[in-house]
Amino acid sequence: MPAWQFSSLPQEFKEEYLDLKVLSGTTDIDDSAQTETTPWTILTIAAGVHDLHDVDVIIDLAKATTGFAAVESTANIQLCVARAVDGTNYRREAYVEGTLTGTAAANRCQKIPVGRIPAGQTVRIMAVMSADATADMELPYQIYYRGLSAPTITEVAA
Repeated sequence: MPAWQFSSLPQEFKEEYLDLKVLSGTTDIDDSAQTETTPWTILTIAAGVHDLHDVDVIIDLAKATTGFAAVESTANIQLCVARAVDGTNYRREAYVEGTLTGTAAANRCQKIPVGRIPAGQTVRIMAVMSADATADMELPYQIYYRGLSAPTITEVAA
């Protein structure tokens, strides 16, 4: 009888589907690059050679002094997931959009459910504001995911 080739299968299953992993960082909104009412990318998440599962992104909107709530008061912000379904053109997923003013964002964060990112694919977290940004902003984030390998994260620097 041949040797069982999948001796690490239970461990790989556990690592891919059961172990929740967390990545943290800070992305920025660059006042000079942001344009009113035009969506722009604030974070890119790229899966490597393995799928990512149960991906959620948490954006802190209330960082003291330099966060969205500290910089803005009446401008609205919407955060959402965008996918390149055709492999080229990123389209926003409308059902995960939520609008908050700077005043309403005090002491708040926003969870953006991404779901699955297939191996080799990339998703973007995009923002759109109702008015021109008053100043540069810093947005701390956490990304929760399940998978065998960590995604590549690209942040925006102001």
